[in-house]
Amino acid sequence: MRVLWTHNFDPAVATSGVFMHTAATGIRALGVDLHLEYLGNLRSVSQLLRARKRVSEIAPSFDVVHAQYGSACAVATAAADAVPKVLSVRGSDWQVYRSSAGFPSVHSRIATFLTRASIKRYACIASVSKRMSGDILEVSPHSRVEFVPSPIDLSRFIPRNKKEIRSAMGFPDSDEKWVLFNSRHLNNPVKRYALAQRAFDLARQRDNRLRFRLATEMPHEAIPEFVAACDVILCTSENEGWPNSIKEALACNVPFVATDVGDLHDIADVEPSCRVCPADANVLADNLCDVIGQKKTPGLRRHVEEMGLAEISAKTIAIYQSLLDC
Repeated sequence: MRVLWTHNFDPAVATSGVFMHTAATGIRALGVDLHLEYLGNLRSVSQLLRARKRVSEIAPSFDVVHAQYGSACAVATAAADAVPKVLSVRGSDWQVYRSSAGFPSVHSRIATFLTRASIKRYACIASVSKRMSGDILEVSPHSRVEFVPSPIDLSRFIPRNKKEIRSAMGFPDSDEKWVLFNSRHLNNPVKRYALAQRAFDLARQRDNRLRFRLATEMPHEAIPEFVAACDVILCTSENEGWPNSIKEALACNVPFVATDVGDLHDIADVEPSCRVCPADANVLADNLCDVIGQKKTPGLRRHVEEMGLAEISAKTIAIYQSLLDC
């Protein structure tokens, strides 16, 4: 099977599209001949038209074409009329950013409009969360929508001895309680870093053992041990599909305190050490302190075992095969 993945994650930026490259590794490991096609910056009409022309030219030599993101990437990839097409919808290409005016809000509205306008051109929509799957079906009830979360490598994100990990990182005999905040860029308005910092500051006033640990611009190969060394992850995003950083933390048995994004509420409903809260610094701080004071839950990893690299790769290939069998 020959498969084309189209994307606009800049290959010159090491941390851009890490989740896609992780997924590609799993697909190739199962014998698929996979080609990744970078469509470039798609923020002008001329660039978008060039990308559409490129996709229409190369698509016929593949069995399936899979757009790895909505927005302009979905519009460009829709030009592949000769083969079955799949579209991954990831969150920021579907959910409108509303917290402030200016470029981020305008860009978000354009991105989500383009995604919604493109959906009917695709044989299957791969949604990264169950919650978003329902939202997509409300807009396009006749679409085939499959829950296909971005996979994580469960062989790398594993529970570890925190004392040993911290000692190796230069923090021997540390009794501190580490609060992790993970964002590629702290100025990303959707992540709301200022809210996270305020919540942490309030929590630390009540428990001076707390330390804020930022996974920002960190090489991805260093992330697994860094995550496993933390006691809780804080997520304050306005919207997300299914936060990969939370998956990685859960795989390491690290609980979360988060705003209501993705499918996190389903986990918080059954795990006392995981919390979904309003976007209020005081409430987030209360829950951080409460979670830190609890006995740790060793079974959190079970919530992401279906999202492992091998499992999601097999599911994705099964979708491709079903389209070819039609």
